[in-house]
Amino acid sequence: MHNFLELSKGAKILLALASLVVLAEGIYLYRIQTMPAINSCQYIIAQWEKAEPEAAAAKEVYTGPIAEVRFDSPNFPQAKQFQSVISEAVAGGPNFAGHFVIAEIGCGTNCQNHAVVDTVTGNIIAFGIPSEAGLRYSKESAIIVTNPVGNTPAFKEIAALSFDEKRTWFNIPREYYVVTEKENRVTTRRICIENAYDGQL
Repeated sequence: MHNFLELSKGAKILLALASLVVLAEGIYLYRIQTMPAINSCQYIIAQWEKAEPEAAAAKEVYTGPIAEVRFDSPNFPQAKQFQSVISEAVAGGPNFAGHFVIAEIGCGTNCQNHAVVDTVTGNIIAFGIPSEAGLRYSKESAIIVTNPVGNTPAFKEIAALSFDEKRTWFNIPREYYVVTEKENRVTTRRICIENAYDGQL
């Protein structure tokens, strides 16, 4: 074997470049293996938090008087059919994003619809957010997640089902909604959608 010092200048450069390539590949592989994996929805939520920090900030929970629900809104006339369910949920006080209430309305097996009501004004700001396995939300956050991890059957449970049942579960979406308040206007919008089983296989 040749002594490194006896190699030609060109051979030394080539050997140095090869060493750099091996080192760079090692660093790249290390970073891939140690970086936390994020999916597209986690990425877009992080982007939303940067773009709209006020909307994404932790909410202070409202403790004032609860307004009567305004079922006369032309935006959601179908909500009138569920007055008792929605009113009962609102009477319990805020359970979402500081001063809002999410009311769950059953629509059959593995079927729920949801209304979002502002407890300060009584306005219904969203109606018909669908889910098959419920929602995840909190009093302090403005994010609603449909069919969250932990609410859907585990993959090993689904493996024992018929093909049609598997197909049904594997076509369930996980949607991410956010509530934004700007200039006395409240909006609910979906910012991302993914398959409910993404990352679980």
